[in-house]
Amino acid sequence: MATVQVRDVPDDVAAIIAEKANAEHKSVSAYLRDLMAADVQRELQRRAIAQWNADLKQTQQKLGIPVRSTVSSADVVREIRDGYDRGSE
Repeated sequence: MATVQVRDVPDDVAAIIAEKANAEHKSVSAYLRDLMAADVQRELQRRAIAQWNADLKQTQQKLGIPVRSTVSSADVVREIRDGYDRGSE
């Protein structure tokens, strides 16, 4: 495993981190490790979504499907609500 060292952490920041770690019954190292792991998880999800969007766009282009919808989601919701109001749905 890698070792990460952070220098020049302001005293007030270090104190708050220590308090939060203590409140979660963790060491400062464990608390910071969990924060970093959560940040990496969010980044991996962001990257996966970006890749999925790129793949989707490429597939849409190959199939000749418009990449952008000309209908807004608000229009779709309005149409569905109007259908309920007319009793057709």
